[in-house]
Amino acid sequence: MKIQHPKVALGLVLMLSGVVSMGHASTLDELKALEAGKGEPQSRTEERSVPETSTSSAGRTYRLPDGRSINTADYRLVLFMQSSCHFCQQFDPQLIQLSTQTGFKVFPYTLDGKGDVSFPQAIPAPRAVLDQFFGPGNNGVTPTTWLVNVNTLQSWPLAQGVTDMNSLLQRINQALMFHQS
Repeated sequence: MKIQHPKVALGLVLMLSGVVSMGHASTLDELKALEAGKGEPQSRTEERSVPETSTSSAGRTYRLPDGRSINTADYRLVLFMQSSCHFCQQFDPQLIQLSTQTGFKVFPYTLDGKGDVSFPQAIPAPRAVLDQFFGPGNNGVTPTTWLVNVNTLQSWPLAQGVTDMNSLLQRINQALMFHQS
């Protein structure tokens, strides 16, 4: 999927790169505070409240099964979740672990306006974002995970519902290998 509407595309680039949040000034302030505190020691509780996994802003090299390498800073795992979704409560901690292992940052969107234990500061998904990822008028299913190239906004659906991390990693690799060639 390639995002077609220019305003939505610009908004997604800015949000995925951490520059702005569409229509949420308090979220922008939270993102700035998180960015400012990256180098400071954190308590165990604070580590869980960071919406994106901690890797350097330059990302890190991720080697694909075919031997090619990519920079994880060029991609985001976009998660659509809900605070009351018991499938999200099972899936989200595993996604954080995968993110930590691979270096792919997670950008969590919430469909009910609330975070969960794994992503307490998830960003409420604007209607325009839901329309782009799920189709006009659709509200989506949770958890749903997409891989997005933050430079081109090309996106690939990875999973809907609880998925084991080996399968998710295989889908990430397939998307990257197929679209890198």
